[in-house]
Amino acid sequence: MNKTVDAPLNKRSFNLSAISDFAPILGLALIAVFFFIVTDGKIFSPTNLKSLTNQVLITALVGIGAVFVFGAGAFDMSMSGSVCLTAIIGAKVAMATGSIPYMLIACLSVALALGVIKGLLAAYVDVPFFIVTIVIGALLGALGLLIMGKETVFSITNLPVIEDMTPINVSTLGGFYLVGLVIFNYTKIGKSCKLIGGNVIAARQSGINIEKNKIIAFLIGALGVSLAAIIILLRTKTASPTTGGTIGIDIMVALVLGGMPLSGGPHSKISAALIGAATITVLNSGLVIMGAGTGTIQIFRGVIFLAVVLVASLNYRTQLLPR
Repeated sequence: MNKTVDAPLNKRSFNLSAISDFAPILGLALIAVFFFIVTDGKIFSPTNLKSLTNQVLITALVGIGAVFVFGAGAFDMSMSGSVCLTAIIGAKVAMATGSIPYMLIACLSVALALGVIKGLLAAYVDVPFFIVTIVIGALLGALGLLIMGKETVFSITNLPVIEDMTPINVSTLGGFYLVGLVIFNYTKIGKSCKLIGGNVIAARQSGINIEKNKIIAFLIGALGVSLAAIIILLRTKTASPTTGGTIGIDIMVALVLGGMPLSGGPHSKISAALIGAATITVLNSGLVIMGAGTGTIQIFRGVIFLAVVLVASLNYRTQLLPR
């Protein structure tokens, strides 16, 4: 009797899981087809494809690191500020030295330092963390303006010219994705992040060091920030207070569109960063080609974001114990 009852339930659960896994890919395909039709193919023209690739690269790099942060249940609203300040300091070092290695070290050092600070705050400050990161984001923006002084743009003219960024772009994104995939899915660090995000009480009772793993999550997130800042500087040779732009909001929307709950937990997955980055980039580019203004784009993205979060929340049942 039990086997007869359980079989349909297990089959239904499997079907829902399969649908959930393929929904982000299907969503990306539908958005791509829709904008291909309404823009008469302009969205995938050779010129626009290059722009799409560059945008996907930056969003995906930050997103891969952000998966660890959000997976551990930390809602970080300061990623735009982190990318901006990292790029500004990296550009200033590059202008002073004309050295790519020194620029790389500067970007990595700044991003990791910010990662440690945010990790410590997430681990030991007993207030809603997203409020803390809103303040941090504002402080980082102000610090970037202070460093720039009267300059509006840092223009790096003394770095060696890199004719073709494609090998660097592909190897950076591919390497970071593979490393992130292995760590997140097959190591104690990744499994601990998902358990903390799913239920911090259960994680602590399982013997997981909550504070240590949150700091590690932010350090991995910082690697994504540093790589994104480095690619921006190598490609554009400039940095300004607008560097990073709306990357923070884009990451949140991208992860949700990629099939990851922003509350983190066992449903978190690295693939959400790639799929979501591609989806949000195609969405933004398609709306721009159609002539939509900034306000219209933000409204459109907000509606999609809320719709996906609502649908995902209806089936999300990982909190077995109160947090």
